[in-house]
Amino acid sequence: MTLYKIKPEINFTFAKKRTKMLDLTGKNILVVEDEDMNFIYLRQIFKLTNGEITRVKTGKSAIETCLEGSFDFILMDIQLPDISGIKATKEIRKFNMAIPIIAQTACRTPDELDKVLSAGCNDVLIKPFKLEDFSSLISKYI
Repeated sequence: MTLYKIKPEINFTFAKKRTKMLDLTGKNILVVEDEDMNFIYLRQIFKLTNGEITRVKTGKSAIETCLEGSFDFILMDIQLPDISGIKATKEIRKFNMAIPIIAQTACRTPDELDKVLSAGCNDVLIKPFKLEDFSSLISKYI
């Protein structure tokens, strides 16, 4: 049996025409996302905006990468396999108060959103999100 690896691509042509795209040329973004399909979606968005992305899959890797590199903002998943995005954000805030951290979460409860913001995230992007929502939110921090 022959297995073929298919590289999924998402066509954003229609959305790109309707949405004023951000220009993230020269911006370095840390994407903390453990789920491959979610990352593929994000990678396609950043390809449209010309942003340079670094991906890590765990909260601990996010902390280490922030210590080693320089980023313009962080897109932080909250549900991670080792430590939560909330804990990772708290640790990052101990040495970097300036970097914008945007949480990505599927949770919409006020209690959970309060926890995310109290941890030090600047804002929250609710999954699933539209290209327009992403552009509008990120433009506030660049």
